[in-house]
This record gives sequence, C-alpha cells and structure tokens, in this order.
Amino acid sequence: MDRSMVSKLICVLLIAAVLMPVGRWIYPHISDALSGTQFEALEAVVGASLGFGLSSFFG
Repeated sequence: MDRSMVSKLICVLLIAAVLMPVGRWIYPHISDALSGTQFEALEAVVGASLGFGLSSFFG
C-alpha cells in the first residue's frame, strides 16, 4: 500500500466512526421528514463528501 491509499483508508475510518453514532442520534429527530432510505442516502452523500474532502486535504 502506498501513502495515499493509507491516508484514504484512515479518512474513511474516521468519517465512519463519527457518522455512525451521529446518524443514530439525529435520525429520531428527523424521521418524520425523511424515510430510512432517504436518510441513509443523505448520510452516504455527506460521508462521501467529507471523506473525499478530508482525503484531498491530507493526500
């Protein structure tokens, strides 16, 4: 593995470690506005955006 792959993997783990607990905390508050699938899609888009931004900052 090269350095850029390791930095991307660390960014993915960091974003997942933050978004999973935050998502469980936020979902009950907005569940009447979004369905489970919509929330998961939104969470995936936010996570991917943050992950790519963070990996471009470090790598």
